[in-house]
Amino acid sequence: MKLLFYLITLIPISLIRLVINIFTRLSFHSFSEIYKFTLRNIEISFPDMLDSEKKILATQSFEETILSGYETLQSWSRPIHLSGKKIFRVENNFLFRQEINHDNGLAIIAIHNRSVDMLLKWINATTTTTTLYKKVKIKLLDKFVRKQREQNNNEVYETNINGVRKIFKAFKDNKVICLAADQVPQKGMGEYIKFFNREAYTTTLAASMVYKTKKPAIYMCINSFQDNYLGITIRPCKDSIYSDSEHKLSLNQSIEELIKINPKDYSWEYKRFKRPPSGIDPYSDI
Repeated sequence: MKLLFYLITLIPISLIRLVINIFTRLSFHSFSEIYKFTLRNIEISFPDMLDSEKKILATQSFEETILSGYETLQSWSRPIHLSGKKIFRVENNFLFRQEINHDNGLAIIAIHNRSVDMLLKWINATTTTTTLYKKVKIKLLDKFVRKQREQNNNEVYETNINGVRKIFKAFKDNKVICLAADQVPQKGMGEYIKFFNREAYTTTLAASMVYKTKKPAIYMCINSFQDNYLGITIRPCKDSIYSDSEHKLSLNQSIEELIKINPKDYSWEYKRFKRPPSGIDPYSDI
């Protein structure tokens, strides 16, 4: 499988981008669910944006989502020491390394900007981590992805109660943990919190662990720049994440700020606003 992904990613990304661009120019993408969910989420999140601008952003996001899949295949098929080859810029890298050197534990809170696997591999080239893992439905691919994430003695636990206990223990034991905090959690494992000024069922795990332990945390994501250049954005957590009354909202506000850096890079195709506290599911007509 690794060889197959390697051969696929020998195709220049500029050629992949050209093919995708032709596809969208012919409006074929408008029939896909990825585009429809993306557009709906952008409509919810940016109500003041012109309709024409929403469609342009949704199309750009559709293109970048496909390209992020290519980037994931690149990360899966290359050795860990080559993980930074596609990364040409790291904002606040000193903050990341400083927190690691303190050896007091660190929560890296990530969002689904482009390839999460490429980001994780870049992190794991610097430090050993403990992460939660959402099982892939295809058994063979699940086994492969998990093996990739466990390279260099990194620990991976499935996203369930037992996995939460394991990652919380690792954090209290001063280890580096990685969490994605922008997807809809399972029923009973989240709360309704404002996200882009709309009540959204939100995971509270990352914010609660940081608040309870008072340990350091940073936000991290991959962003695209001109042409095919990629960079990693690292931001410190706000002090409000350590406040009893503000830590949960603080997380969503920080995620919003990361998304707004370059909105087309965000994976808008997730049903982020499903399970509304009242009213109709905003995706019911798609």
